[in-house]
Amino acid sequence: MSKDEATNMACVRGASGSKPGPRARVSPSDTAKTMAWFKPRAYKHFDVPVGSSFAHKATKPNFVAAHSFSPLIRYNKRTKRYKPQNHATVFKDRAIMYASHRDACILSYYSHMLSEALERTYEEFGLSDCVIAYRRLSKANYHFADDALRFAKAHMPCRILAFDVTGFFDSLDHGLLKERLKRVLEHEELSLDWYRVFSSVTNYRYVHRSDLVLVESFASRLRSPSREPIATLRELKAEGVEIHKQGDRFGIPQGTPISSTLANLYMIDFDLRMNSFCAKRGAYYRRYSDDILIICSFEAADEIEEEVLKAIHAEKLEMRADKTERTSFEIDMKGAAQYLGFDLRPDGALLRASSLARQWRKMKRVTRRIERVGRSAIQNGTAEKIFTRKLRKRFTHQGRVNRSFPAYARRAAATLHSRKILEQIRRLERQVEYIIRGFED
Repeated sequence: MSKDEATNMACVRGASGSKPGPRARVSPSDTAKTMAWFKPRAYKHFDVPVGSSFAHKATKPNFVAAHSFSPLIRYNKRTKRYKPQNHATVFKDRAIMYASHRDACILSYYSHMLSEALERTYEEFGLSDCVIAYRRLSKANYHFADDALRFAKAHMPCRILAFDVTGFFDSLDHGLLKERLKRVLEHEELSLDWYRVFSSVTNYRYVHRSDLVLVESFASRLRSPSREPIATLRELKAEGVEIHKQGDRFGIPQGTPISSTLANLYMIDFDLRMNSFCAKRGAYYRRYSDDILIICSFEAADEIEEEVLKAIHAEKLEMRADKTERTSFEIDMKGAAQYLGFDLRPDGALLRASSLARQWRKMKRVTRRIERVGRSAIQNGTAEKIFTRKLRKRFTHQGRVNRSFPAYARRAAATLHSRKILEQIRRLERQVEYIIRGFED
């Protein structure tokens, strides 16, 4: 790393070893004062949903400093992906943990304050365009994909490098995270309230949801539409439900309101290092959470890849070499560069086959359910036909503007100027209309 690059990294508040800025709380903005950050939640937990009165308390440092955080609830989220290179479907399990209503309210407010501090840092050090996940940028994936495609076409032939950090959230080092939190907040030491918040996601407790459903009374409360909590801590202990404790010095839970903001905070030195390194070589650097994209010349590719690996090692993180994708972006290229759900080629963009296949599977699953319920209702005399409005709204362009996949795909097609994406989504919509006509016959 050059002297200039080392200086750039050290310039982030306090990083050079010079005396940090004044010990001060990040001032809440007008947005926080109107509580735009507050989002009521309706899920079941170990407390009841909270309102604006508690949200006001969540902004008080003394209140937060004395607050006792509840155990998180953990479950495994399984996603199914088709790997065309292996001609096989693979499953990926991800541990998700969610906080109680009171805790989530507090974490939302502190995430909001930290986000504002990060935004100022990004603006100051020229990172605003580089970090594209977990921020309010008023852009969708297709906007970022369009930016990357434009750059690649303008610098063709070029090399597109895509890196994926292994076990990202589970690997964040608490020591590095704490130092960067103090630096960005301009604190010599964390104030008591911030220390309490930091501890809630580094030294946390959790309960497996699968253990809760084994207790009939807890399972009944989970199913109930009432606001009744799942259980008290005393009841958990009485029923022998194990409360696990995070004992490692690395890893934060994925799923709390502040987790994604802390993840961006953790990578700030990496972002500074790689953005500076790439800029000096005319390369394009973007990071979407733990997915890193670099577009560069063929000559610079090996040097940049070596620097990425060094920088990741400095963050105490790892990358699997077999998951790094290296694509030659040029006329008559074989295959495509995959980015944020799209296949990018010089002749345009497509929805990834796996993304489209997932929608086809959902459509078939919903169709079977609607047909089963509808025919049952007809047999019982409670309906005269199968109602298909929901099917049409969800899987055609008549769907909700911001929610349906076809509507999303059409916006992507317009942004990426891709008739091929329109053709892809029209095939799905035609199939839906064909099924609906069959119900009506």
